[in-house]
Amino acid sequence: MRWNTFLETLCKRREYGLTAGEIDVLMCLDEAKCPTKNDLLAIYISSYSTIEAEAFTQRLKHIYRKFQITDKGYKLPQLHKYLTEQYIQYQHKDIFFSDIGLSYIYPDFPKDRFGTEIDRVIHSTDRDQKQVDILQTFAPNLNDYFEHLTRCIQNDVQVRILLAWPYSEAAKLREDVLRRYVHNSISDEINICDCVIANLETLEKIIKISHKSKLLNIKLYDTLPSLSIYRAGDYILSAPFLHGSLAINTFQLELKLNTANQLIAHTLQQDFELMWQVARRFDPDPNRNWRNDLKILFTNEI
Repeated sequence: MRWNTFLETLCKRREYGLTAGEIDVLMCLDEAKCPTKNDLLAIYISSYSTIEAEAFTQRLKHIYRKFQITDKGYKLPQLHKYLTEQYIQYQHKDIFFSDIGLSYIYPDFPKDRFGTEIDRVIHSTDRDQKQVDILQTFAPNLNDYFEHLTRCIQNDVQVRILLAWPYSEAAKLREDVLRRYVHNSISDEINICDCVIANLETLEKIIKISHKSKLLNIKLYDTLPSLSIYRAGDYILSAPFLHGSLAINTFQLELKLNTANQLIAHTLQQDFELMWQVARRFDPDPNRNWRNDLKILFTNEI
């Protein structure tokens, strides 16, 4: 992949949210040598149009923020170094990563990207694509996809949600770990039981809107998961349950299922299916007091 092609590809990624003007600035960067800010401004003016130095500086500041260039010192050399490192990774990815279905690694959960993939599944005419799966202890971002999941059910897309049984030892252990090791104000407020119930309340609303459609299936598990999984058709995002952060706040592996080498994708699919088998179905029916049923879900033999 050539440098300019790499920059064009990188600039199109939704997680950066670059404007057209910011993309033009980045396209002025040369692979071999990092220019000074004044040199970069001159290249920009020569290639595109006249711009005031202050306006150009503001564009650069926005670019630094979007690429998370935060170290002290001159930011332009840091940005150039980051881009050249990414370029090397892209070149190697073309050789190896794409073969195993790994297309990208995000620093945290790409909210808009997953929403776009759900929309793609909704409008797909391929029956094999009409599948959305979510595996979490609890899903902090479930409300973000309320409208998406509702439209899934209205458009013949099968939805499966796997969450932790909130009264399980596994849920308590995860809560203890997050409270101990997540160093922010949210950690003390984490209550997995309440969080799972909040997810079930969201799903209850979807059930009410969809009139208890059989396309929405919910199960709760009483075991220890290893990875979170968000799947839309042949697209998967997966992240580990680390001690120091919620799964949506750590790196996300972006994978495709339809690749020649199924090592990673097949393993993730198999893990989801195994957990689906041992989990127990739960229906947060809006017409009954399902919270009492929730407490005894795993206390009775089935």
